[in-house]
Amino acid sequence: MPYSIFITPTATEDISEGVEHYNAIATDLGYRFADLVSEYLGRIAKLPTASTVRYKNIRCKPMKRFPFLIMFTIDEEASAVNILRVFNTYQEPLY
Repeated sequence: MPYSIFITPTATEDISEGVEHYNAIATDLGYRFADLVSEYLGRIAKLPTASTVRYKNIRCKPMKRFPFLIMFTIDEEASAVNILRVFNTYQEPLY
């Protein structure tokens, strides 16, 4: 049975910014990005442990075709996945 997916407001904002950015580059490219994010969220829901642990309990799933990393945690008790960020790997981190 797939896990439930919960998306934080920060991750939602990341996705929206990605859609806007890619639509500004080419018609419908942002929507293809959003479709791919949705596809990856489905994969994560089916088998969240397939992604590597990068930071303590935070797992990361890199996306193909777009330079983004989906960062999430797993709540085994609730059978839920919490999507923390959909991080653009081309942006500079805020130190």
